[in-house]
Amino acid sequence: MARENTLAFVLAGGQGSRLFPLTRQRAKPAVPFGGSYRVIDFVLSNLYHSGIPQVCVLTQYKSESLGRHVREGWQHRFGSQRDRFLAMLPATQNETGEGWYVGTAHAVAANVDQIKKQKPEIVNILGGDHINFMDIGQMNDFHRIRKAALTISTIPVPREKAANAYGVLKVDEKGKVLEFQEKPANPAPMPGRPTHCLASMGNYTFNSSTLVKKLEEDAGKDSVSNREAIKENPNFLSSHDFGFDVIPAMLREGLSIFAYDFSTNVVPGISKEDQGYWRDIGNIDEFYLANMDVCASNPGLNLYNEEWELLTNPEHVQPTKFAGRNGSSGHVEDSILAPGVIVSHSHTKDSVISYGVHIHKGSDLEGAVMLGYNNVGRNVVIKQSIIDKGVAIPDNIVIGVNAEADKARGFTVSPGGITVVPKGYKWK
Repeated sequence: MARENTLAFVLAGGQGSRLFPLTRQRAKPAVPFGGSYRVIDFVLSNLYHSGIPQVCVLTQYKSESLGRHVREGWQHRFGSQRDRFLAMLPATQNETGEGWYVGTAHAVAANVDQIKKQKPEIVNILGGDHINFMDIGQMNDFHRIRKAALTISTIPVPREKAANAYGVLKVDEKGKVLEFQEKPANPAPMPGRPTHCLASMGNYTFNSSTLVKKLEEDAGKDSVSNREAIKENPNFLSSHDFGFDVIPAMLREGLSIFAYDFSTNVVPGISKEDQGYWRDIGNIDEFYLANMDVCASNPGLNLYNEEWELLTNPEHVQPTKFAGRNGSSGHVEDSILAPGVIVSHSHTKDSVISYGVHIHKGSDLEGAVMLGYNNVGRNVVIKQSIIDKGVAIPDNIVIGVNAEADKARGFTVSPGGITVVPKGYKWK
């Protein structure tokens, strides 16, 4: 049941270039995750359980598989009524010939007619590529109580980790935003917690009328990509981004903006120790670590919470199978195996194995993330690697042990040492 008259925009159109090659053929929110899911399932599950009735998913880059996943797995859950729906809104050419979204604010501004038509009380703007569980209604309640024009969801981060890496909010003791710092070298500390700062998560709650007005003002500025030029002349130039353009303009105007501390968000079935888990999977290493979090003995990210279930569009109904006799079927430790996986006389440890993977005799997988429909031959060794969909690995191949050998094959090796085998790779 919807707790409020709220419209949500999910930003799902980014190219995700730092996640290449996983995003070479798909949008970042469509990347498989955790064995049985796709990244966008987190934000859509949060919206569904939070009772947010009207959702627009804004797409752009290579959105075919994302669109299919959302249509088949999600639209029936939200419905198709005027006051309860989930709509896929791709970037399209308008009457002036413009089409491609150039920034997050531009993406929402191009669909501002949805706000004018639905007339919601407030509007949520959420990233489609975050790994977290969140009751969005609690942030919206915080927004109402503070009588804010805008509320920004934030996460406490050690200051040394945030330096030069995150957008940081300087706030007073009541959480009112005083300044937005763009990847500062010396982040402003949290009140009462000097070792930490509040990093923006890129999730927002706007008053509907305020958002429409600010989008129209931003749209009236000349579009430029040179941010130094924008800083010199922000009243006339814009990159049409919420964090860089719209929010600083609101601060200059003196509007009431508050920071919501996501670590205080209470989700049914989530322990206090795991409360506030969040990863922005902006690169290969973060994506890999998030997958490792779900297969740990005591996972920081619990995919088995029946009180706030992570929903999806299942791809397989066949059961998982362990082939072999007399205890020789194989050994699996601290791993997630999706439906349709067949394990034959092999060893799998600390790994996430997605739909339809067959692991043959004598193979050894440790720290492997298999994204689905892979065939792992005999006596294969895979360590600390991500294998994208549709890769058939021949017998006796070694991956993730020698970085130079992996690079010579054309594989990506991340700064953290994670090898990535691209989708559909063929051995010569």
